[in-house]
Amino acid sequence: MRMLEKGRISALQMGLAMYLMIGATSTLIVPAISAKQAKQDMWISPFWGALWGILCVFLAWKLERLYPRSTFVEYSERIIGKVAGKAVSLVFLFFVLLAVGSIIREYEEFIILAFLPDTPVIVVVASIVMACSFAVRSGVEVLARFAILFAPLFAMLLASIFLFLLPNFDWQNMLPVLGYGMMPSIRGAIEPSAWFVEFFLIAFLFPCLRNREKGLRSGVVSVLAMLGTMVLSNMTCLLLLGDLTADLIFPVFSASRFISIADFFSHVESIVATLWLFGGFVQIALWQYALTIGTAQLFKLSDYRLIVFPIGFLIVAFTKWVASSFQEMIGFFLATGPFVSLLVLVLLPLALLGIALVRRGFASGDQSRS
Repeated sequence: MRMLEKGRISALQMGLAMYLMIGATSTLIVPAISAKQAKQDMWISPFWGALWGILCVFLAWKLERLYPRSTFVEYSERIIGKVAGKAVSLVFLFFVLLAVGSIIREYEEFIILAFLPDTPVIVVVASIVMACSFAVRSGVEVLARFAILFAPLFAMLLASIFLFLLPNFDWQNMLPVLGYGMMPSIRGAIEPSAWFVEFFLIAFLFPCLRNREKGLRSGVVSVLAMLGTMVLSNMTCLLLLGDLTADLIFPVFSASRFISIADFFSHVESIVATLWLFGGFVQIALWQYALTIGTAQLFKLSDYRLIVFPIGFLIVAFTKWVASSFQEMIGFFLATGPFVSLLVLVLLPLALLGIALVRRGFASGDQSRS
């Protein structure tokens, strides 16, 4: 890792970067997905998903403590051997490629809806990936500075939408709370959990920390901040839109169109969309960074910057390959997406951690006997 990325970031920068890495798209479409299953209990669903996020942060932190300054790709080979480790890393990186393609697909739909309805899709996608490629090539410190700048604005944006719409809320939409038991809220958490388990990607930022002892706390705080953001966005949609939330593509953005104060402060959706666009830029760039660093480490390259733009072209291609339509991608999220994420981002690291601990236990036992 030291040969590839010499930049160092603070725990605060890492936490804010992870907040944007997960939060920018989750607040766009998760409320609609949760509403389909949880109904009026959709605001409870993120609490169940956050437990997965905390678990994933702990897994990434524990593995990095066992193998300091190493990412998932590097310690996979050290734990299960070169051949098996490379195979596991290929599966992991292929998942990251599919994930970043899906994320860009979401933003493609959002940008075309909000700004550029007549612009060819390829122009939108290529522009996003090109801008992110330049940011990735500049290194992790530049990405962390972007996160410091945009994460507070993004959080303030969502809080402002909630506050401005407060007079329009119908609090009866929350009732009856748990009227059908806990299961609706748990079912509504299955799909959002796919976003929380993505916190395992923090494994590519832990090695860059200046103050490694603060890494776990910063990661957990980031998960809790994401929990608060999801609850706030879900409640905004529920209290304003009610059952209509499940039928909308981007319900929080739709809710922002209702903001009107004294017939003066209104039509703010363009401001909302712009800030979302900046948050999405940081999110996509961080995913591309993880994919680029991991690929460079897999093939033992001396400089990851050599492959930034080739991987960018690959991402553009996968953006169209991952789903033929946005509705098909939403169907994937509702069906198999959460289980694929659970397999790659939870069960796989958990298995590696178990093997690593067993091997260390045997090694320490052999040393004590000798």
